[in-house]
Amino acid sequence: MQYYSKKQMQAMESRAVEKGGTMEQLMEAAGTAAVRLLQQKWEVRGKAVAILCGKGNNGGDGYVAARLLRDAGAKVSVVLAEGFPATDLARNAYGHMGGGVTVTDWNREPRAARQVIAGADYIIDGLYGFGFRGVMPEPVGILAEFVNQCRVPVLSLDIASGVECDTGAVHGPCIRATYTAAFTVPKPGHVLYPGREYCGEVVPMEAGISPEIVAQVTPALETIEGEWVQQCFRPRDSESNKGDYGKLLCVCGSEGMAGAAVMCAAAALRSGAGLVKLALPRSIYPIAASRLLEPVYVLLDWEGGAFTSESEARLLEALESASACVIGCGLGTAPGTAQLVKTLLETARCPVVLDADGLNAVCGHLEWLREAAAKKPVIITPHPGEMARLLGVSIPQVQGDRLAVAKQFAQENGVAVVLKGAGTLIALPNGRAWMNRTGNPGMARGGSGDVLAGMVGSFAAQGMEPSAAARAAVYLHGLAGDRCAQLLSQQGMLPTDMIGRLPYLFREMER
Repeated sequence: MQYYSKKQMQAMESRAVEKGGTMEQLMEAAGTAAVRLLQQKWEVRGKAVAILCGKGNNGGDGYVAARLLRDAGAKVSVVLAEGFPATDLARNAYGHMGGGVTVTDWNREPRAARQVIAGADYIIDGLYGFGFRGVMPEPVGILAEFVNQCRVPVLSLDIASGVECDTGAVHGPCIRATYTAAFTVPKPGHVLYPGREYCGEVVPMEAGISPEIVAQVTPALETIEGEWVQQCFRPRDSESNKGDYGKLLCVCGSEGMAGAAVMCAAAALRSGAGLVKLALPRSIYPIAASRLLEPVYVLLDWEGGAFTSESEARLLEALESASACVIGCGLGTAPGTAQLVKTLLETARCPVVLDADGLNAVCGHLEWLREAAAKKPVIITPHPGEMARLLGVSIPQVQGDRLAVAKQFAQENGVAVVLKGAGTLIALPNGRAWMNRTGNPGMARGGSGDVLAGMVGSFAAQGMEPSAAARAAVYLHGLAGDRCAQLLSQQGMLPTDMIGRLPYLFREMER
């Protein structure tokens, strides 16, 4: 699925007018599309429909819908949320609405308006469209809260009122829709949290802008689809050997964090890497080796807060032959860690996945990322807290516009960004971005990120184009989490359980 921003929608509308259409025709098409969707979902003849209209063009779409529903035999009432329309387009639509429609003013006749809304079989939300930002004015906010309390089915026009189109942000009262008629194309706010929770089932509806015009615009956001992920994996050659499936080096773990290293390497192995080398401190080797037999271990010795020169030499030798490298899972924050990460970034000639303490090491040194990314693909996998530290901002600032944050960081630093969280985002330096729709809250626990980093590294090591490796890993990571939740519950599932589900997902694809 592809999603388009406010500016892109405005550009498409302008292009449609340039090709001979009018804004009046687009409004008529939008109102018609809304009625068509309402009729697809529910019977309208003889039913009471309350249409909430704002003062802008979204309200104008509502007036068109009112006229058409009246003609279809519905009992139609319009509730003016902010008085009479304020735009020429909306005023014209109001004038053409004609008789047979009851009009009530929310501010002047609140009791009558409440009776209309509470007595409706269906409500159409035409308060605000894709241009909305910020917080509803207090009277409209009270109206939105009353609508939600009534528990009447709601159809929102283009986007649930109160949701910001480009960010999915909700800063105050917001209509909770049953369905949203997405005019022409879906918008990022339909799928980004928290807007996703307010828009209900989003149904794209043709609304006067031709597919040819849409095809000329690069979407602001896409979603990762299972069919695409399956195409990333081909049957293995019967004459292949482990060398054909990549050599992944995982530089992970520290005292007290052996589990992070084990989960990263285990996920990489279960994701098909031919050979995994796990570089970790000698002190935690017995723990790791007792849990995981398959990796080749590169043992490192500490001295004076840093690895010894002999250990660094062994590590760089392993890096020389690697086809991908994961740095950071449980690596710790000892004094020498930042210099180690810098050395690995400078030396690596293969794709690098930077996670957890690897990201903490480059805080304040983003030039290390830029310099490394100029020579090979670099994928970073921050959670919101790590992204906030990288940028020197607060977590709410990151979460307030996740898509813009991820895109801007990717473009400014030349790296692929995997911004984890509900609806994990993948942003590339070229401006493209994807959102993942698999996964569940049961994955919100320590270790899930280590599993993901190992999967991304494994796919990259096997030769998958790095940004594709990130997308495929994020999707399958979430799907493994969903399968675990089905079997074990969100409350009781563990990251190691997700690793255990990976073979079953690959078996499904092989079939």
